[in-house]
Amino acid sequence: RLNPALARLIAGHVFLHACMAGMRMAAPLLALRQGHSAAAVGVLLALFALTQVFLALPAGRYADRHGLKRPVGIAVVMACAGAGLSLIFPVFSVMCLSALMTGGATGLAIIALQRHVGRAAHDTTQLRQVFSWLAIGPAVSNFIGPFFAGLMIDHAGSTAGSTEGYRAAFALLAVLPLATWFWVRHTEELPPVIAAAGGPPARPCTRLAEPFHVNVCSRGD
Repeated sequence: RLNPALARLIAGHVFLHACMAGMRMAAPLLALRQGHSAAAVGVLLALFALTQVFLALPAGRYADRHGLKRPVGIAVVMACAGAGLSLIFPVFSVMCLSALMTGGATGLAIIALQRHVGRAAHDTTQLRQVFSWLAIGPAVSNFIGPFFAGLMIDHAGSTAGSTEGYRAAFALLAVLPLATWFWVRHTEELPPVIAAAGGPPARPCTRLAEPFHVNVCSRGD
């Protein structure tokens, strides 16, 4: 049975990742409607992953020093602001900035979450269970985000060629990360990771594709 505290963290991860997944569907569709080339849309899609490449190591170190809630709080603000910018200014250059912000927010949050749940698990069985659910989270959010964004695009747009439906989708996506903070805000923090004097520095939790290594990394072993 999944621990309720860990279940809340996984639920929070789903809502934040859903924001990015919905943006990753809606922004390229709007860019194509505005007449941008396939190459430009490809660049837009690539920007969702670009920030995560450069934030991975600093985000891991930051999470080691400050725990879970501070980096997740920053991620929530980044995601809300990123989707909100496209709501206010639905143009290609702003959508590129939104892609950087929502992608980076998702990367920052998952590093902090993996670090926390890896250290909070009491035994190997619970560790495997938690990371199994944490891996299922993006699959759920990859359905929720695009599905509801698509519904908003189809049903909130009053006239053909208008951006009203896309604005409605961006507004919905900007609200989703707030649910993440609702689930995470009461989480009990764990002690910070501190490297032993004269020993090697603790390695940040940056292996997003290998979640079972996060626990070892977080303990500084």
